[in-house]
Amino acid sequence: MRTLLTALTCLILFTTPVVAGDWGDAIDAYDAGDYQEAFRLLEPLAEQGNAQAQYKLGLMYGSGEGVTQDYAKAVPWYRRAAEQGHLDAQLYLANKYQFGFGVPQSDLQAYAWSSIAAAQGEMTADVIKSSIEDKMTRDQIAKGQELAAEYWEKYVVLFKED
Repeated sequence: MRTLLTALTCLILFTTPVVAGDWGDAIDAYDAGDYQEAFRLLEPLAEQGNAQAQYKLGLMYGSGEGVTQDYAKAVPWYRRAAEQGHLDAQLYLANKYQFGFGVPQSDLQAYAWSSIAAAQGEMTADVIKSSIEDKMTRDQIAKGQELAAEYWEKYVVLFKED
């Protein structure tokens, strides 16, 4: 687990071109309630692949901070961050699929993303996963487990021991 966390940290720090001042300035603006300035600074970082900025833009679209609230615009940012292993983005993506906010409702997708987050210790994800599982058939659960395993390999397991 420690190796996985180290690998995730390295991936986020070394594969995302981020100017520290831009990120710091964006967070300062966000914390000060200047959401339009925060958005202006975060958007290029997110476009460059910064998972934290992608997640933050998802939150801003999801809550309407500095932009018009739009779940359909939030979800792609959550997905981009989730696919880079961002745990909170994985949880939010599961939630959006669970209730159909910005995407067609899908128990299968919600189950897969919540399974990934739960496997990493996110307790809220366990609750989501359990509530979805209660509505699913055995075959649907098996498909959800297969999808979660596929996503795990693609979006969580970054380095494998040889």
